[in-house]
Amino acid sequence: MRKLFITLICFATVAAVCACGPKNGKKSASKDGEIDAGKIAENIVKDTFDGDKNTKEAAAFWFKKNFGIGIKDVTPDFAFQTETGKYDFLGEKELSSYVTFVAKDSTLNRDDYIAYVKKVYEATAKVADGGKNVYGFMAKSTAEEAAAEKSLEVVLDEGKPTKLFGFELYTGDYTWDFIKDGIYYMVDLKQLEKKRNGEDCPFAARATIGKGLQKNMDETMKDVEKALEDPEVQKQIEKAAKEMSK
Repeated sequence: MRKLFITLICFATVAAVCACGPKNGKKSASKDGEIDAGKIAENIVKDTFDGDKNTKEAAAFWFKKNFGIGIKDVTPDFAFQTETGKYDFLGEKELSSYVTFVAKDSTLNRDDYIAYVKKVYEATAKVADGGKNVYGFMAKSTAEEAAAEKSLEVVLDEGKPTKLFGFELYTGDYTWDFIKDGIYYMVDLKQLEKKRNGEDCPFAARATIGKGLQKNMDETMKDVEKALEDPEVQKQIEKAAKEMSK
């Protein structure tokens, strides 16, 4: 477990250091939950997004460019709030991107959430090589196992509620990978919760997609260790650490 934790931290650090692209820009003035089509078209011509990364437009642009997935394909069928928060959306060139939808009355029904998980599962399978979602190297150690189909039934079974001391334990986490143009992408569906009358209550659904491991854990660990030996990478990590400590 410790090795896995260290690996993920290193992998994320290297990815962050090596990432590039604009980071600043004005937040979209649109508050009706619709995409600013003009902004999207403008950035398609530029082949990159030069606006605020924490906008629905940024998420829509990078979901389509990075993963070939339209924003409508990751928009739930349940009623959701059109007024969005600052960090409900994220669109990044190299790192993970995500979309978040807050239920209309801030109470996310489990059946509605499961239906959303199914919708995203179908969306990723549609653009995937071979038309299937797979286990990926986070779950399996060999290339053959990693590329094997991970069925919707397996995904839902892994995320189903469990019993602990007579109480139901449900995290609302569902994960799988898909391969597009030979590259593994990892999908993570989360049910977001907040305190209400002293209890954790689900209120939103978030779908995150980003590059997954392209090799098994041992091989990835070696690549990370090699990358961390790069003097330039070390300088960037040190710089980032100093900025975070301010």
